Amino acid sequence: MKKIYMIGAMLLTLMATSCHQESDSLLAYDHFDKLAFGDATNSFASKFKVTWNGLNQYYALWDFEKEQGLDWDEVYSEYLPQFEELDKRDKENPVTDKELTELLTKVLAPLHDGHFCMIWKNHITGNDVTCYPAEERNATRDDAEVSSGFVPSLTYYGNPQNGEIMTDQTGQPILMEYSTCWSDLSRAFLNTEGRGMKWIDAEMNRIATLTTPTEMEVFVLRKLKELKSELQPVLTTSGAKAAIPLYNNLVVKYSFLGIPGFDTIDPEFVNSGISVKFALLKGNSGSIAYFYFSGFNLSPYVYEGMAENSFNMSDPATKYHVQNIQYAWKNWFYYIQQQHKAGTLDGVIIDVRSNGGGMMMDGQFVAGALLPAGDFQYGYTRFKRGTGRYDYSPFMPSYMKTLDAEHEIIDDKPVVLLTNCGSVSMSEMTAQVVKLMPNGTIIGKRTHGGLCGLTTNEENTLNYAGYIGVEGQTPVFGYVPSYASFTMDKQQLESYGITPDIEVALDAKQFTTTYRDTQLERALQFVRTGK
Repeated sequence: MKKIYMIGAMLLTLMATSCHQESDSLLAYDHFDKLAFGDATNSFASKFKVTWNGLNQYYALWDFEKEQGLDWDEVYSEYLPQFEELDKRDKENPVTDKELTELLTKVLAPLHDGHFCMIWKNHITGNDVTCYPAEERNATRDDAEVSSGFVPSLTYYGNPQNGEIMTDQTGQPILMEYSTCWSDLSRAFLNTEGRGMKWIDAEMNRIATLTTPTEMEVFVLRKLKELKSELQPVLTTSGAKAAIPLYNNLVVKYSFLGIPGFDTIDPEFVNSGISVKFALLKGNSGSIAYFYFSGFNLSPYVYEGMAENSFNMSDPATKYHVQNIQYAWKNWFYYIQQQHKAGTLDGVIIDVRSNGGGMMMDGQFVAGALLPAGDFQYGYTRFKRGTGRYDYSPFMPSYMKTLDAEHEIIDDKPVVLLTNCGSVSMSEMTAQVVKLMPNGTIIGKRTHGGLCGLTTNEENTLNYAGYIGVEGQTPVFGYVPSYASFTMDKQQLESYGITPDIEVALDAKQFTTTYRDTQLERALQFVRTGK
């Protein structure tokens, strides 16, 4: 019996010295499990434990972090007492959002994953505080400011005096620009002649100048004034999720006014809103097919039959918006096919500057539309396959989907990808693909450094990885990638990104004053000269 007691004592000692690593190892952090999150509702120390243990189970880069000098156990020992001290504070000295953010940032700043962010509910103030390490790092980049919210413009090149865009038989520029993003739809409502706000202003002026307006005209004028007043705060709301329902309510409320262009916006555009630009630019003796898109959300618009499942296509306004996105991509693809067959395609430019990524299946409609069918390997993937910190799967090949339909293979003409520090995730995977193409060249600035992949928490039971908690429900929510991505030589580029073959900065002053784009011009120079 003495031996049994000795073994029991040893086990108790072992448990006592390693409880912060293993005590929560069997708790589920992928949903609102009260055992995991219950104490975190009113305790900063418990929030820290959820964060530490959740990352210990799910995070995909622990070996890389160890190589960078991070000791995750030391993080626990150093910071748990500091969060415990916060719990001891009384009402006379409440924990502010600022100091909570600063402490959380100290804990998480060393993590290199480019997607990862953590949101805590400060139960004292009721506010959310967010820590996004990659955003903090990239804020110091020399192109961070100019890349923030950057949208390229073809205005300068569409000017006949500059003559960069080719014209059709009627003399019209071969150019398409369209968007289903809230910012662009609201801007179109404000600035389109004969529609939306322009129509409202014109109608108000017309009625106001009448000598003897009818009773109905007086009523309409009053309602138009009311509408303008109610629209102002909605149109200045930056978040689509909040703005679109408010906007749609006003469309319904004032539908009796019959305002042209004042149509409801499909709520699905909140998640699948996208801006696209296509132009056929002049080459040496032929053409250069240019395509920009703001995010990898092309599939709901382009993939056969997916639009009907994604949007309310019975609504004429929604159908109009969706078809315009389709037409922009289809024209880019069509001209590549026709010009290459005719021997008049000089090159292709794909613009993913400030593109935040999105759907992996979109790859087939961009770089994958230039490559042979059968998919294209661009690196390796490694999943988390257990609750232990270093429980990883073997390296598995990563493939970009390529277009299955019969198409021209563009392997004999330059393919240029434009990037900046706002090019993230699928933009970077596309950069990996273009880097490996014998005719591919990256031009611009180094990408964001967020190559690890994201999946839903439905994959958690397969890969022991995914989000920590549920956004908006649990007191802790972690946006945590599910797997690590590596190059063909199995190098980790997380937090660093893809280095361009030709580095060139965007001249921000020139762009904001004239819309002249130094990065695009360098791409055109390369396609035309090979240098």
